[in-house]
Amino acid sequence: MLTHDIMIALRNLKRFKGFSFLNIAGLSVGITCSIMLFLFVLDELSYDRFNTRAGQTYRVFVSMSINGKGSTNAQTAAPLGPALASTFPEVVTYTRVGAFGSRTFRYQDNTFKVGKIYTADSTFFDVFTLPFLEGNPHTALDRPNTTVITETAARRYFGRESPVGKVLKGDGGQDLVITGLMEDFPANSHFACDFLVSLATDPESRSHSWLDLNYTTYAVLRRDCDPRAVEEKLKSLVSDYVGPEAAVVLGVPASQFLAQGNTYALHLQPLTSVYLRSQREYGIDQNTAFRDFKSSDIVYVQVFLAVALFILLLAVINFINLTTARSERRAKEVGIRKTLGATRPLLIRQFLIEAILMSSISVVLAVGMIRLLLPFFNELTGKTLGFPLFNDFSTIPLLVSFVLLVGVLAGSYPAFYLSSFQPMHVLKSVGPKGGRKTVLRSVLVIAQFAISISFFIGTMVIRSQLEYIQTKNLGFNKEQLIIVNNAGLLGTKVDACKQELSRDPAVVSSCQTTQMFQAGIPGCGLLFEQRTGTDPILFQYVECDYEFLKTYQLTLHSGRFFSREFSTDTSAIVINEAGLKECGGIDPLNKEFTRIDLKESGGRTYKIIGVVKNFHYESLHQKIRPLAIYLKPAMIRASLLTVRVQAGDMKTTIRRIEETWKTFSGNEKFTYGFLDQNLARLYRSEQKTNVIATVFSCLAIFIACLGLFGLAAFVAEQRTKEIGIRKILGASTLEIVTVLSSRFAVWVLVSNAVAWPIAYIVMTRWLQNFAYRIDLSIWIFLVAGVIAMTIALLTVGYQTVKAAIVNPVHALRYE
Repeated sequence: MLTHDIMIALRNLKRFKGFSFLNIAGLSVGITCSIMLFLFVLDELSYDRFNTRAGQTYRVFVSMSINGKGSTNAQTAAPLGPALASTFPEVVTYTRVGAFGSRTFRYQDNTFKVGKIYTADSTFFDVFTLPFLEGNPHTALDRPNTTVITETAARRYFGRESPVGKVLKGDGGQDLVITGLMEDFPANSHFACDFLVSLATDPESRSHSWLDLNYTTYAVLRRDCDPRAVEEKLKSLVSDYVGPEAAVVLGVPASQFLAQGNTYALHLQPLTSVYLRSQREYGIDQNTAFRDFKSSDIVYVQVFLAVALFILLLAVINFINLTTARSERRAKEVGIRKTLGATRPLLIRQFLIEAILMSSISVVLAVGMIRLLLPFFNELTGKTLGFPLFNDFSTIPLLVSFVLLVGVLAGSYPAFYLSSFQPMHVLKSVGPKGGRKTVLRSVLVIAQFAISISFFIGTMVIRSQLEYIQTKNLGFNKEQLIIVNNAGLLGTKVDACKQELSRDPAVVSSCQTTQMFQAGIPGCGLLFEQRTGTDPILFQYVECDYEFLKTYQLTLHSGRFFSREFSTDTSAIVINEAGLKECGGIDPLNKEFTRIDLKESGGRTYKIIGVVKNFHYESLHQKIRPLAIYLKPAMIRASLLTVRVQAGDMKTTIRRIEETWKTFSGNEKFTYGFLDQNLARLYRSEQKTNVIATVFSCLAIFIACLGLFGLAAFVAEQRTKEIGIRKILGASTLEIVTVLSSRFAVWVLVSNAVAWPIAYIVMTRWLQNFAYRIDLSIWIFLVAGVIAMTIALLTVGYQTVKAAIVNPVHALRYE
């Protein structure tokens, strides 16, 4: 019996080829899109969950408020970790992680540079689950000058040799012994490195200062303890250690500092929330995290999850709509089959089997398309997603469940509604009458287009915001700037290198600075016109040389910039307009800032010689903050050499800059980038979102139009005699097309009314991620509505024009 039902279902699929194709194509495309987006969402939500103690692990962070200005820091003081272990029985273990910069190593005759190096306590592998291939994870980092390296790094630098026991000769005489080989960090870890060096190697790790924030501290709590209770107990560390030290630095009692409304606190953040929720929910300044810290936003996950669900809903609505529309043509078939003895259960089973069969074909096609398109989707998202069809035991049962669910939903109307009619009533009419199916169809089409229009508006808003970012005046000239990384490798030869570069006619100027335009820009507290006090101003700071203003083409607001003519400029400071605003409207020129020194009270004093106009030294996600610019040789390894060049033969210019670099750096590798390209990377997640939103918005419109095309064909066929009569009575083709299209136009108009407020709310929330953003213009909504209406009418127009030009004789005799 089942075989017989399947054969009849296959015949019906063949009989109604057009409807079958539209049904299967729409559903298979929808399933393909949804599954790929679900894979993306699941990967985003999986970050750091590979750690066996992920549910017990927390990152400690610092929050403070000074003079009404809040700040959160992902890094903490060196003594915090040991204090947690010794003070709180709830803490099972802890580890501190710090940046070690990049280093150049030599092994035998090979010299290589390692860019991703972190330091960590010997307890690192008790907190994070990274399997060892060689060595003992419990002792590998318990001595200074030892390191554990990843499998990929070992293969890159040592080939097939075992790296354990080898000694790496480091620059500056700092050698490292390889004591362990571990697997690579998983792709869903919020940080990763090639080398993990013992924290005991870093002298700063033995610092007793509670105000010097250099390390990220992770603590594993007992399973039975309440993290909120532990967080409450952290207040004792602030009062016992931070307060007294702050009093020495500020020169006033901690109680007086707090009485001014200032705050300082330690908090716990679950490890599994670090990747997605750090900034939005915990307010953590991403500039204080690791340089290679991975982060995203839970809003993007929610948006993509909603897109996946809505596209799937679109496809299912489309499937149900076309199935129910076609079922009206089969009303007489139901009457004849009942007359010949078919029972209602048999008819119900037949309709359900047909729907399940089409759903099954759609899923099979979708699986094939996923296999084909997933590599392109991975390239688009920067991930390495896989579709575990047979590797995961839950995949096939989920697909089978989906087939049955969609099949039952789509087949329920013809199965239970049409099979209930009496044969005599059905055969006397052209089909079952009633308004319920028309209302249902209207609601479903409106829902389809409301979803599609919302996607389209979202895509336009994202694109407009990205265009705004790219064209906004950043306060400096970002064009023709070449950034050479790790300029600190030049050491004392940096001035000689710059002098040699200046002889090149293609080079306008060059300067050395500490890091900008990325995470990790350092901050400091400055007291205006006082040596001690409770109201320091929080500044970010950049160290630079004399050519910084000229190279970046910044504009002076007042005063002057550093000059070789003034030997006292080593004790001078230049601030931006945001810093000027913090001075309370007082002209700061020739007045003093005292930089709070964490080592002793009465820190170093700087004379203010100039104010530069605001420029964006961070991404547009962040409002321009007060910036202090110091004149100081940037000897740290992470400093930048910026070269402004003339437009022209860029390849030749870069080649000459590289030759000069290698001459003065000892033949070190030349790594560079153009500043405008580096700035674009700040908005990589938004760019990916834009591309994904554009692609899936187009697919959503495509799926909706497939349904509309099928419905237009059904309506035209249903009204064939009406069209013939109208033509005989003198109606023009345009009048007939207008009559047939009017219902669809009304549906799209109502869809706009539903979509606009939803899109406005969602995109307003998304734009809040940017301190500098576009205004939501009514034109965006109008353009989206017009495009949706145009696409819908073009889709419907083909079928309506085709029906309108048919000879009325054929129309009246079509049965």
